[in-house]
Amino acid sequence: MENVHSLFRRVRRIEIRTRRLVAQLVGGDYRSIFRGQGMEFTDLRPYTEGDDPRLIDWNVFARTRSPFVKVFTEERELLVLLMVDLSGSLRFGSLNLTKAERTAEVAAVMALAAAGSNDRVGMLTFSDRVHDYHPPGKGRKHALGLVRKILDLPDSQSPADLDKALRFAGRTLKRRALVFIISDFRFPSGSSLLNAAVRKHDVVGIHIFDPRELILPPIGKIRFRDPETGSERIVDTSSRRWRKSFAAEVRKQQEQRNELCHSAGLDLVSISTSDDLVLPLRKFFELRKRRRRR
Repeated sequence: MENVHSLFRRVRRIEIRTRRLVAQLVGGDYRSIFRGQGMEFTDLRPYTEGDDPRLIDWNVFARTRSPFVKVFTEERELLVLLMVDLSGSLRFGSLNLTKAERTAEVAAVMALAAAGSNDRVGMLTFSDRVHDYHPPGKGRKHALGLVRKILDLPDSQSPADLDKALRFAGRTLKRRALVFIISDFRFPSGSSLLNAAVRKHDVVGIHIFDPRELILPPIGKIRFRDPETGSERIVDTSSRRWRKSFAAEVRKQQEQRNELCHSAGLDLVSISTSDDLVLPLRKFFELRKRRRRR
């Protein structure tokens, strides 16, 4: 566990790195895409010709003998839950950042964007179990506290069990929420609960990956260590047979991830450890805006 000063510097560094994107999200994309996911009753007014009869409050009509219609407005605030994967596979990184560090940056962006829009944001961290749950709160201080919690957590060597996290979230969330699943989406057992979560909430998957997980250059013999099992082996990356096997495994993982998201109807945006955060998120938000216009 880091000392307080080192932890503060890391939180501050993430805040500075993500400030521009947070400002862009709060200024437009976040509000236009994610607000209005639900409606709440705010008032009654007299019925006028052309009003939808389904909005008439018949209890009021029975008392007053005059028709009144219910007035609804978009919810003033969203309930946001960050589901952050801490499994061992996130510790991999071939360039400047590990997947775990990129995960923390993405969580910071979403937490600070929610805080900037005066929404309540909470966080659930998980691997093969739920590590911690932080109830929703408001404000920049609360959002940065969530980022600090992520950075201060001990490393996990376990694989990710999405269903355990979704089951916990299902018991905790009492109303519709905007849920971000931030993970490398390596779920060995898949998920039997994701479909139900997508139907009940607005769920967005944020897939974190490293480019060396997709294409590994032929650099001769190297030592591989599995971050979840600790097992090590030496492989010859120049071997045609090994490269063929590696490519087949990459395709298998992509197919499993695509099938999981497609069957559940889950929106998924992929973010690399080597690229800037802005471009993939902007493309994703633009796609959502076009969909909402239809």
